[in-house]
Amino acid sequence: MSALDLAQISDCLRRIRDQQCRRRVNIQDLPSPVLGHILSFCDPASRYNAAQASTCFSTALAEIEISNPASDINDNMLSLDGLPSDVLLTLFKYLDRSSLGSVAQVCSRFRDISYSDCLWIEASRKALASNQLDAASRARCQETLSARDKVRLGKAWIQGDTLESLVAVQNTKFMPRLQLEAKRLWVAWGNRIWCHPRLPDGGIAKTTSRMLRGHSDDVSKFVVSDGMVVSGGRDRSLCAWNANSGEFLFARRYCHGGEISAVDVTARGAVLITGSRDKNVLVWNIREDPDRDALLPVPVHRTCVEDRVWSVAANDMGLLAVGTAGTKGVPPLRLYDLASGTNVLDMGTELKNGAGMLDMAWLSSSTFLACGYDTFTRLWDTRCRTYVRSWEEPFDESVYCLATDKVNCLVTGTARHGRVRIWDMRSSGFLYMKHASPARRGQSSPVYSMAMDAANLYVALDQSLNHFGFSGQDPKRQRTQRRIRRY
Repeated sequence: MSALDLAQISDCLRRIRDQQCRRRVNIQDLPSPVLGHILSFCDPASRYNAAQASTCFSTALAEIEISNPASDINDNMLSLDGLPSDVLLTLFKYLDRSSLGSVAQVCSRFRDISYSDCLWIEASRKALASNQLDAASRARCQETLSARDKVRLGKAWIQGDTLESLVAVQNTKFMPRLQLEAKRLWVAWGNRIWCHPRLPDGGIAKTTSRMLRGHSDDVSKFVVSDGMVVSGGRDRSLCAWNANSGEFLFARRYCHGGEISAVDVTARGAVLITGSRDKNVLVWNIREDPDRDALLPVPVHRTCVEDRVWSVAANDMGLLAVGTAGTKGVPPLRLYDLASGTNVLDMGTELKNGAGMLDMAWLSSSTFLACGYDTFTRLWDTRCRTYVRSWEEPFDESVYCLATDKVNCLVTGTARHGRVRIWDMRSSGFLYMKHASPARRGQSSPVYSMAMDAANLYVALDQSLNHFGFSGQDPKRQRTQRRIRRY
């Protein structure tokens, strides 16, 4: 304790003794430092009222402001903006999406932190259609999305926030087929297969980069896989081209007794499977022909499924699923061992007669989706030997085709009015439906084929090719803006 403190204490005691001798002591008789310490615990409004009530209070408050300026008071106060980024990330994890959006508008630092993938990655894994968890589905996307963009696109898929555009129109009615890659969209119109480059905004270029010819009649089914385009047609021919150069690889004429209605490629392009209306399934091995320095498909075995074949699909475990017409007591789904051709399992025997399977897609080594004439799309499990989930078309229409992200999104195309229905496979009901615009007003067309990625859906009708974009960008407006910028 310094000499000044002793002098102030002695002066205070002397004044108290003097006041006790004359009258009772009150708060105004306290020294200014003591009054200032007491007033420091009051709020600003109480301080202002005290300063107006007495000059001793105003003097004490003035001494406080001189000894403790505002900058000194705020130096030790910790604000939210002053917290480290890892602490803010921990706090922001407890916020919902709308609150994260509000926080992102506070300042640029909060925006950068709230856009971090670690805050959105859990929700992005559950995003509808845009999760990019499946490798094959991710390969069809034009880019790898951030976790926040996946959530944004997933919300657009759920709510149906999409922009539709008409990509191509034909004068003649066909049964077109689609195959999608990251940079190209393949479309089969009639006996030709066209390759359309994809634009950065998800749209399709009006001009084609190449056209593949080899069939004398319409292409019934084709697959783009492992750098090859393999097709089967009504002319009973099996043809293949190089997907990158367009070079013709091989053709096998009259390899079936009827139209080739189903084609698939497996074993990294080394094995082909074809199914036909002649009730047979053929498995082919691709070998090199040393005499002509070319590829040659060699039939390995032929299997009779006892009914017309509408679809085939092989998984990575060597299991072949064949979708039949399902008539005359033949099961609509028959599974075969790809190596030996022996029948290992029949499924769907409990379904009604004529419940043919028109399209199918494997989700895993033991589960696959199949749709057809009986208005149902079902999830089949080979371990249970039956279907475990089903989704019924509400308008009692045949389901011609399906598309899926192989995680939680299912898109079905029906037999009339270009109707496309979006399903969340985690629930039993559909989310919404869209009507793809026909080439001419008033026409009704089946949806013959569909292809999808994380932000786009392509739908093929008998005379038109439609694009549904879920990214919020209008392809027509984007092209117009690019033309304006060039000038």
